[in-house]
Amino acid sequence: MDKSIKKWKMLSRKELLNHPRMQVVEDEVELPDGSKTSYVRMAPGATGSATVIAINDADEILLQREYSYPPDEVMWQLPGGEMNPGEDVITAAKRELAEESGYTGSECEVLGSFYLSHRRSERRQYVVVIRGLSEVKKDGDPEEIIENHWVYVGDVRRMIREGQCTNGYMLAALNLWFQSQMVQ
Repeated sequence: MDKSIKKWKMLSRKELLNHPRMQVVEDEVELPDGSKTSYVRMAPGATGSATVIAINDADEILLQREYSYPPDEVMWQLPGGEMNPGEDVITAAKRELAEESGYTGSECEVLGSFYLSHRRSERRQYVVVIRGLSEVKKDGDPEEIIENHWVYVGDVRRMIREGQCTNGYMLAALNLWFQSQMVQ
């Protein structure tokens, strides 16, 4: 870390919201100049999440369409979701892929990770490529009504250029994968 950039010091914490899907706290912090401020953030300690780039034998990527309530839109996404406490990244990725798509895979690689919202949380999204796919029983979440679509890589790139893909997590995950393909 750059020596000229100083860390903040947490002085106290107050819980604002404790819901099964979201926990929010307000921290009283001391800034490097000695001033104090209040900072609202997601409660620390939450698990990370995994997003999956599933690739079939025809070299197509599994994209999904699902309604997203806050923007009130049907959006493109990749399979994925929150890791359970104590669950490793690969296990979470395979579980989420099975729950959301009805597929599992035998070849798994963690490409990297990124912060979901670095200004409000320390949670990371891990990007996992899964190949060697086979169908399994789908036990989905009743809030998730998801359509599977197998799309060629060139078509995915076109969809991104045309603004059809607006999900930031999906764009970040695909960028990691696209970059990894350029290095090989």
